[in-house]
Amino acid sequence: AFLLLSDSTNSERAGWTPSEKVIGPAFDKVIGEAEGRVIIATFASLISRVQQVAEATAKAGRKMTLAGPSMVDNVKIARKLGYLDIADDLIVPLDQALKMQDHKVVIMCTGSQGEPSSIVGRLSAGTNRQFDLKPGDTIVLSSHPIPGNEETISKTINRLLRRGAIVIYDALAPVHVS
Repeated sequence: AFLLLSDSTNSERAGWTPSEKVIGPAFDKVIGEAEGRVIIATFASLISRVQQVAEATAKAGRKMTLAGPSMVDNVKIARKLGYLDIADDLIVPLDQALKMQDHKVVIMCTGSQGEPSSIVGRLSAGTNRQFDLKPGDTIVLSSHPIPGNEETISKTINRLLRRGAIVIYDALAPVHVS
């Protein structure tokens, strides 16, 4: 006889996980309506989310840039292997994006779990080297808290809000499904 023991984030929740399709309209709305930069944090390995952000970015007439080595590397590999369908002119280097008008920029990065060493974690503390928050930046945390990370994420959100950012997470808009 064999026994399989497994665990999954949110396995204690009853019912079904909604389709990823619910996220597209939420990103269209957030990116289309934001007056300043939009900074979207998700897991660097969540390639389908990068595609959704790219599509919403193009619809809004913005350019997308990538921040953080894992995000840059994963997107580069996924594009090379054909897992991402993103026009070459949609993605611009970070240094170029930082010189553009704020309402024309979407920054895709890591840190949706509030990790102190991530881009979002450093932005919340004012210690990010490449760029800092600007009042009116919209930060989207496109993930659910991994069990045990709730306090860290709450502290990061509070710091971002105190620094003048608009913060959107799954309790406010459907920007993530499990």
